Formats: sequence, structure tokens, C-alpha cells
Amino acid sequence: MDRLQEALGVFGEEYISELSKLLRQEDKIATRDLIRSLNTRVFKTGFGTSYTLKIIAEDYLKYVDEGRRAGAKPPPVKPIRDWAKVKGIPEGLAYPIAKSIGEKGIKPTNVIDRAFKRVLNNISFRQLEDGVEDWVDDLISDKLKGLNKNKNITFK
Repeated sequence: MDRLQEALGVFGEEYISELSKLLRQEDKIATRDLIRSLNTRVFKTGFGTSYTLKIIAEDYLKYVDEGRRAGAKPPPVKPIRDWAKVKGIPEGLAYPIAKSIGEKGIKPTNVIDRAFKRVLNNISFRQLEDGVEDWVDDLISDKLKGLNKNKNITFK
């Protein structure tokens, strides 16, 4: 694993940690399924000089983050039933709760963006900068070694 991939891995771990903290602060942890689903994956793209950091989570993180607008279609009843059971709410209220969410909406939490900004401002983010700096140094060194043979340098 090269340094950039490691640095992105560090960023991903810090991001997941911060996102988990924010979800707890927002009390979005009834079943713990959302927090348990959070994960990252770094993989090479292109010709090995580009990477993608993928954040993995339950689909409903979108609704926790963005909320739901009033007057929208109600959410599925089964997840509401599971949530109600954990919260000690009679399961028979799942449908009326779902209907109410559809009518009134849910306030957004913006946890995705807030977690990203917190990680960027975190002092340990320096690890990512060091990793990127080392990666660029290695890339340039490798390209300069090839200059003697090819007389050209191409960066992608």
C-alpha cells in the first residue's frame, strides 16, 4: 500500500469516527444499525495514480443527513416499526408515525458535511498532508527516473 492510499485510509477512519460522534450527539442511534454500517474503502482508479475513498453506510443515512421535506411520500413502515420497538413505542404506532413523517417531514442534521469539516480542521489531519506530500515526492522521483529514458514527463 502506498503512502497516499494510507493517508486516505487515515482520513476515512477519522471521518467515520467523527460521523459516528455526530450521529450519537443527534441521538440517531436507536437500533445502532446506522453506526455499525459505517465503513470506508480506498481503491485505485485510473492508471494507479488516482484513488477513490468510498464511504459506506446504510441507505437511510441520506434521510438522517438531509431530512425529509413535508408533504413527501411516507417512509417505509418496517424500519419505523424496528425503531419503535427499540424505543419502547407500541409497534402499532409505526404506520401513523410514518404517515406523520410524510406529512410534516424531518429536520436535516447535515452530519455528513459537518463531519467532513471537523476532520479537515482536526490537527491529526496533518497525517494526510504528510502522506500526500510523500506520494507527490515519490511520483515526481519516479517520473524523473523515467526522464533519462523517455525525455518526457507525464503526470495524470
